[in-house]
Amino acid sequence: MQPGQEPVAVIGLGTMGRSIARLLVAGGIEVRGFDPAGVAEPLEGVVLARDLQECASGSAVVIEAIPERFDLKATVLAEISRATTGIIASNTSTFVPSTLVPHVEAPERFLVGHFFNPADLIPLVEVVPHGGTAPDVVERFVALMRRLDRRPVVVRAERAGFVANRLQAAVLREALALVEDGVVTAADLDEIVRSGLAARWAAVGPIGVADLGGLDVFEAVCRQILPTLDASVEASPLLVERVARGELGAKSGSGFYPHDPGSLAATRATVARVLAAQRGSGPDPAPVGASGTASR
Repeated sequence: MQPGQEPVAVIGLGTMGRSIARLLVAGGIEVRGFDPAGVAEPLEGVVLARDLQECASGSAVVIEAIPERFDLKATVLAEISRATTGIIASNTSTFVPSTLVPHVEAPERFLVGHFFNPADLIPLVEVVPHGGTAPDVVERFVALMRRLDRRPVVVRAERAGFVANRLQAAVLREALALVEDGVVTAADLDEIVRSGLAARWAAVGPIGVADLGGLDVFEAVCRQILPTLDASVEASPLLVERVARGELGAKSGSGFYPHDPGSLAATRATVARVLAAQRGSGPDPAPVGASGTASR
């Protein structure tokens, strides 16, 4: 039976778990939810289970979305694997699947399904199998994501942070270095990305931008700039200092910017509007290349 014809369970109902559950409900899927930490706030369309066993039993897919602590994930994934014969997907953004899979019974049904916040708005889902994941498990999970109108991308080899977070960390490292060095303010740096880089990346991606701009030009740019880029292996002091002060961003009310319920709602509306405009501007973007596949 294909995922979506049976219930899907979400274990962990924090920020990510709740947005994943909303996505599933919007897709017409029966959703069960349980939070091991005791979160039990009602969520429209979600049946809250009394315990993990009740939540996972009989589910075609169980999505684990608990906090990023290895000991917690190992324990919960082991319990999930004993409670269901379905596909098990961890929403981890930190741990590669091969480090988690020893705690899963019947490991061929385990993979990482990495959603992005807010999961009910952002289309990308990184699908990361380990070496023993059954091919049909990957296919079925990808099919479920497509049914939900997501953009699943199968990551072909394990890397810390997978792909998107590696790119994000690389850009953030250079961005904070420029701010720390007084080259630009945080607000102006974000404006540079919003008004220039983001639109082009959204259209064709960074490799596509290089292809369209001329690889000879980008070779010259790289020769000139790469030796000057920040190469720190520790988090920026701008991050470390804010975290130490409890300024964690939206979750605490302040970070580089102030946040309140009104500003967060406005940001969510802006994200939704940008995504709607991107999708409404024409057919889905294809990889750059005359044959319809990425040039190699």
